[in-house]
Amino acid sequence: MGIERRRHPRISKLAPLILIEKKASDSSEGAILMDVSLGGLAFETSLTMKIGDRFEFALYVPTRGWVDGAGRICWTQPGENKTTLCGAAIEVQHLDQQKLIEKWLAPSGRGLLKFFFPDKVRNV
Repeated sequence: MGIERRRHPRISKLAPLILIEKKASDSSEGAILMDVSLGGLAFETSLTMKIGDRFEFALYVPTRGWVDGAGRICWTQPGENKTTLCGAAIEVQHLDQQKLIEKWLAPSGRGLLKFFFPDKVRNV
């Protein structure tokens, strides 16, 4: 396997994910979220996706709300039942939504440490 290039660890999460494929005729499709990080996500979809394809997405963070952004497909592999597994680099449009994802992904213990010792805990 190649060198790991991710800057943020991926964390398995279950949450609704909607993809909007940006092609001649826009189409939207629900997808199954496999994992997510601050800079990317992996999902399974029935849309035809190829490396380099760009898309928009809406991700529901449970109890916190929707996050929207844009992504670019970095890898694909065949899934089951005519689906495709995809890994994508993502960018979230709004800073408050980025913070929402950070809080969702932060381990609860580190979140408490950051609250009580904000200058001691980094990279959360």
